[in-house]
Amino acid sequence: MWVAVVISAPLAHAQKPRVVLVPFVPGDGVSASAATKFNALVVDELKSRPDVMDYAASPATKAPTPESSAGAKRAPSAEAVGAIDAGRKAFDDLRFDDASASLRKGIDGMLADPATADYEAVTDAYVKLSASAFRQGEEKAAKDALLELARFAPNYVLPAGFPPVFQREFDKAKKRLDKQPKGSVSIEGPPGSTAFLDGRDLGMVPVLEDNVPGGTHYVMVEGTRGERYGQTVTVGSGTVKAKASFGAGSDKRAVIGANTAVTDPGVNSVVDEGVQGRLGPYLRAAGADFAVVGYVYKTSDSQLTAGTAIFSAKKNAFSALTPVTFDTDVLTANTEAYKLGAEIVQRLSAFGTSASLPLNLASRSAKAGTSTSVARRDDAPTNTDDVSVAGPRAKKVVLVPKQPERTIAAVEEPPADLGERPPEEVKSEAKPAWPWVVGIVAVVVAGAAVGTTFGVIEATKPVTGTVTATW
Repeated sequence: MWVAVVISAPLAHAQKPRVVLVPFVPGDGVSASAATKFNALVVDELKSRPDVMDYAASPATKAPTPESSAGAKRAPSAEAVGAIDAGRKAFDDLRFDDASASLRKGIDGMLADPATADYEAVTDAYVKLSASAFRQGEEKAAKDALLELARFAPNYVLPAGFPPVFQREFDKAKKRLDKQPKGSVSIEGPPGSTAFLDGRDLGMVPVLEDNVPGGTHYVMVEGTRGERYGQTVTVGSGTVKAKASFGAGSDKRAVIGANTAVTDPGVNSVVDEGVQGRLGPYLRAAGADFAVVGYVYKTSDSQLTAGTAIFSAKKNAFSALTPVTFDTDVLTANTEAYKLGAEIVQRLSAFGTSASLPLNLASRSAKAGTSTSVARRDDAPTNTDDVSVAGPRAKKVVLVPKQPERTIAAVEEPPADLGERPPEEVKSEAKPAWPWVVGIVAVVVAGAAVGTTFGVIEATKPVTGTVTATW
């Protein structure tokens, strides 16, 4: 019976694939901030589907560092440290958009290697990330960051200087976290080792930490000679176990060795055999079965497109995913990230046709653009006099340069009312007045002549009474 239980557990775990997202690469004309924002949205989508997959954090990519002894401590990823430092500076300079992007990148990069992470720096980064989101009016992102902070550092106290409303939101985040399921984390390791959970010293192993908020947490075990073991765990309603080992027989996926180096896959607009070869060690370092790669490129002045593909470690092959398009400010990218996440889930069960290499993530058809909503040439400005909104009397849209003069043959509509035209044009088209004057004078003269004749005739007739003639 004992043997059956041991064998069934790995099989149950194998049915739930682990997916790692290689950070999206920005192309020419695409800001690193935009690529990082979309990357964060996709990460959130993958994390929100724990029923069908396990999200694996991206491993730190750096060259191996020589160490003088087995007990020497290694520093966090230089890239992660640089991103957090850049985020802090942008925050101090009130450049909150840049601060959010850099801080998120730094947090993800730092926690990708739990054995070397600077947990104090991560805590401070969470605070500034939330404050930056609030200052940009992104209330949901700010509250999410505070919830992550409460899960990561439940006993953290905000320093003085933050407004009361920020403290109240942090308190609300703690209350929301209290209502969520809690579990336990069991940490074992070599005798004399010290266990840490999210940077908090739990004492010497073995350790059982109860009432741990559900979600992602980070275990680090430090040996008596400075050896370090790191592991990411997902806490549910039960007990999660982490067992550290610094020897050769340890779990290669979790141990951070002295000479371990994960080469960056080097994803660009074109995925070739070189990227394919580098993804193998990258997946092993992340402990993942699949990797999602992506390249963000510019398709118009206001539009970006992310070309993506999924890589299977088992098949050692890529399968192209449907490109997704969003605005340059990444304001409409939530829906596209959801679509991408849904397609990734589908490919986990039905991988599809393997793509031949090299695979172009920025296809020519996508670059040319399939949308016909913008048809006007830049050198042919719209004649705004002839453009109006739809309606029963709307004029037609003329997408040609306005001519300096209009000839009789070019006039397609009745001329505008003369009262609205310049005085010189009115004068040039006015009818001469002398024909009317001559006509009136002629009528008056004719009337006078008739009256005179009538008076003379009547006066010469023989009459027997009094005749009065008037004109």
